[in-house]
Amino acid sequence: MKDKEKLRKEYMTKRANLKSTIINKNSSIITNKLDSYIHKNNFNNIMIFVSFKNEIYTHELIKKWLNDGEKKIYVPYIESNIDQMKISQIEDFDKDLEKGVYNILEPKEKVKKESNNYDLDIIVVPGLIFSKDGYRIGYGGGYYDKFLSSVSDEVKKVGIVYSDFVVDDLPVDDYDIPVDLIMTERETIIPKR
Repeated sequence: MKDKEKLRKEYMTKRANLKSTIINKNSSIITNKLDSYIHKNNFNNIMIFVSFKNEIYTHELIKKWLNDGEKKIYVPYIESNIDQMKISQIEDFDKDLEKGVYNILEPKEKVKKESNNYDLDIIVVPGLIFSKDGYRIGYGGGYYDKFLSSVSDEVKKVGIVYSDFVVDDLPVDDYDIPVDLIMTERETIIPKR
């Protein structure tokens, strides 16, 4: 099996080459599925990443939830002085976010409040590649695995990814935390463990 670094490089190149029409079409299918799933399960406290580059595009879905006003939306940010990921609730996509570490949109300083992540119902987890048993390879910072290890098992962890980025298995380290569900434009996978 290839090591994580080789896989990361290979799939970063593959994702960088995706056409915007494919990204838009598949992102729309995936975020609609996610929206339905969240409504069906009455999840109200949602942590979701703000998409960057060719990730599944989440901006419109976040704006929709904020406009509906029924859900609390939490987005992650990197606390660079302690090299840790935290979350903060946002209420207005355009006013509450600015480019932060790695040029990713994150809550502005005045919006950041120490959010208690144990209130969450669901965490929408990004990943470059997911395996069918729920493990993932991200960008190598380890921020999500550290964060997920601090969250109750009751919190649903859902990975969203393009179907071509789901593989049979991946190298797994002791600290890797799997997701409970993977949504792609083609299928919803319940990992078998």
